[in-house]
Amino acid sequence: MALDKVMIGARIRKIREEIFNESRDKFGNRCNLTERHIGQIERGEFLIGLNSLDEIISATGADADYILYGKSENDNFGVRKNLMNIINRTNNEELNVIYNCITTVRNYLHKKNKF
Repeated sequence: MALDKVMIGARIRKIREEIFNESRDKFGNRCNLTERHIGQIERGEFLIGLNSLDEIISATGADADYILYGKSENDNFGVRKNLMNIINRTNNEELNVIYNCITTVRNYLHKKNKF
């Protein structure tokens, strides 16, 4: 099955707009990519590189099968959307607690996966 760079770009745009509701610039910052690079990928000007794909997957929690092949809407999107709704309705104190919980769990999982 050949990769379709236009469809890959469309799926990345969908993630950026519908899940994160971010500009290309803000999404690029999230993914450690430039706004220009995000635009080129979204327009299908070239096939996404592995490093860029990895950056987007790491920053968004998106599934590679979804981005590359359109397989199964990523279950993480629903979770991510719900988390964003919770975060958007919190005050600063609650937000700090949520952040600390998430980073603690994430650090634990990273350490666990190294061994």
